[in-house]
Amino acid sequence: MLKYSLLVSFFYISFNIFSQDLNNVKRNVDQLAGPSFYGRGYVNKGDAKAAKYIASEFKKAGLLPANNASYYQKLSFPVNTFPNELLVKCNGVVLKPGVDYIVEPNCPAFSYKGMVSFVSFNQLNNESYYDSIGFKQSYAVLDTFTPKYSQTAEITKRKFLKNYKQPLIIELSNTKLTWSASYKQGNRCHITLLNSAFKRDTVLYFEINIKPKFIPKYTSSNVLGMIKGTSNKDTFIVFTAHYDHLGIMGKSATFNGANDNASGVAMMLELAKYYSQNKPYYNLLFIAFTGEEIGLIGSDYYVRNPLFPLAKIKFLINIDLMGNGSEGVMVVNGSLHGKEFNQLSAINAKNKYLPQVKSRGKAANSDHYWFSEAGVKAFFFYLMGPYPYYHDVNDRPEMLPYANFENAFLLFRDFIDSIR
Repeated sequence: MLKYSLLVSFFYISFNIFSQDLNNVKRNVDQLAGPSFYGRGYVNKGDAKAAKYIASEFKKAGLLPANNASYYQKLSFPVNTFPNELLVKCNGVVLKPGVDYIVEPNCPAFSYKGMVSFVSFNQLNNESYYDSIGFKQSYAVLDTFTPKYSQTAEITKRKFLKNYKQPLIIELSNTKLTWSASYKQGNRCHITLLNSAFKRDTVLYFEINIKPKFIPKYTSSNVLGMIKGTSNKDTFIVFTAHYDHLGIMGKSATFNGANDNASGVAMMLELAKYYSQNKPYYNLLFIAFTGEEIGLIGSDYYVRNPLFPLAKIKFLINIDLMGNGSEGVMVVNGSLHGKEFNQLSAINAKNKYLPQVKSRGKAANSDHYWFSEAGVKAFFFYLMGPYPYYHDVNDRPEMLPYANFENAFLLFRDFIDSIR
């Protein structure tokens, strides 16, 4: 009976420890992807607020500042932002930014009241509609997805956009609206309008007012903390996760970025907390990168300005999209580093942490890339599982299922501990 009671107590304690950890993960995601951080973009200093929060979590966990006495590595880059309210109105109906439409991230200032022509897909393929300025219509709403999407349709669309010289283009889409960020400003206002929000009226009257703010030299920061190893104190294992996201588009559309990548930062913070209490064999360096969404800018800057020699990095783990691992984990660069991938797969097979560990090759899709290009061995991990919200206004903390989050943590931990 005593043995049974001790066993029950063990599982109860273990469950409570996990519950507290997951509660801490959710707390970090809720904060990073909450309204006060403005989507961790470059309006209202959302990025700076996130950086300060991460630095405070590093300090709380006992990590040492990696940049002399500072947790920050400052850098500057250009960025196009949308701090002002947007107006897109069609036939008297005000459309909702992020829900009914998005403006392309490189959109310049644009204001217009007047008629806009509807252009069908068949008209796009009819040469009689084209003239010396690219197209006879003045301003146009393009139906580019009818008939059903095909490579031919995409070629037709690209041809039109290349030749179309007018300063406004409105494009219909029958897929979800996904936004991005831009380090430059273009010369044409390009609006993507959700098909379900559009009525094919014979008369189309649009009122549009877009007032972006281009910042040629925006100052942001990478955030770095370190833990000294117990044995090999001249060598590093590096954990990275980008903390930036897309910010806001006007006053009413926030791209919170809960899965991308508040969840990855939360995973990195859990690893930092664990290794501060369980001292590692090698030095550990934790880097939260800025500027990933705008072109891997923060990691590029670090690789060109490393705080420690890149040759001293034994291995790098880049973490993104940790919100749902119900189907396992993808390992970018897995096919490049067969020994380490087999090691990782063996750990997972033994412990049955995740349903599968999949491998793919080289890809310039996150912050590991510049390190790989510089000769550093690196894996980029992202969890796999149904989660439809990506670069949209619905990627919010309450939407995350956190399936297999703890098991992914255990897999990463065991893999790092196995490296010698």
